[in-house]
Amino acid sequence: MKLAILLTGILLLAGCSAHSPFIAKNTTDTTAVSQNKYPAHSNKVLLTPLTLPESQKFEVLEQIEVGKVWYGSSKKVALSLAERARAIGADAVIDYKAWTQPSGFSWFAPHGSGSAIKILDKASVDLSSMQGEWQ
Repeated sequence: MKLAILLTGILLLAGCSAHSPFIAKNTTDTTAVSQNKYPAHSNKVLLTPLTLPESQKFEVLEQIEVGKVWYGSSKKVALSLAERARAIGADAVIDYKAWTQPSGFSWFAPHGSGSAIKILDKASVDLSSMQGEWQ
């Protein structure tokens, strides 16, 4: 009986996580927000926990969620988010979050999420003055 309660509790907690803990490989899940397509680039991308005011001219391209299956630092998540952002032509990832959770084959696998954006009016947004990390 105790085992059944424990297993039920684990399954309920797993349902509350951003990524399923039952992944067997590293994942990058995306949800397209914009229909517009931009060319990929190799420039650095800003990952910031901040949002931008609607008065600044930008377009949200995708919601990105990254999950790793093994122990590691959030640096791996940041690199995966930035790589995906560059692939779709984004200039930054806003609302960036990184955390650890049970996943695949570890108890503390890094995970992260954010919104990839394209700056439409470079003069209206100064990314260099924003808090965050460049990848």
